Amino acid sequence: MEDSINSIYALKTSVGQEKNVARMLVRKIKTNGIQGIEINSILVPESLKGYVLVESSSKIDMQNPSIRVPHLRGVVEGKTAITFEEVKKFLKPEPIISSIQKGSIVELVSGPFKGEKAKVVRIDESREEVVLELIEAAVPIPVTVKGDQIRIIQKEAD
Repeated sequence: MEDSINSIYALKTSVGQEKNVARMLVRKIKTNGIQGIEINSILVPESLKGYVLVESSSKIDMQNPSIRVPHLRGVVEGKTAITFEEVKKFLKPEPIISSIQKGSIVELVSGPFKGEKAKVVRIDESREEVVLELIEAAVPIPVTVKGDQIRIIQKEAD
């Protein structure tokens, strides 16, 4: 890929609309094509909120009416293109569980305890599970959840 003429560009989107923008761009490419631009791939990195990465044959011109889709805000200016080395880290994301520490305070983002705050008691990296104790429970009951069901609020102080 390094010796191809394609470049990777970052497109700004509304936060939370990254996948929708990517879907709409794909739909436009499949139905009409986008005049003057050949888009080869679109990447929506989970860890990069508000951005979509696009591999294209030429610089993306936001003035081009055929590229307009809702929630697409523009092209990141400055650097002309992103190198493949910079994109590699988004292709194989770091497991969520690796950033969690015993003693951290987390919020459950899904499941029956959604919205509850809890303290991390134990981490099982091989199964990507975390054992928590709900903070506001009258009696501490251990709850086991997948690592992607929690959001870190406060990391354990060293």
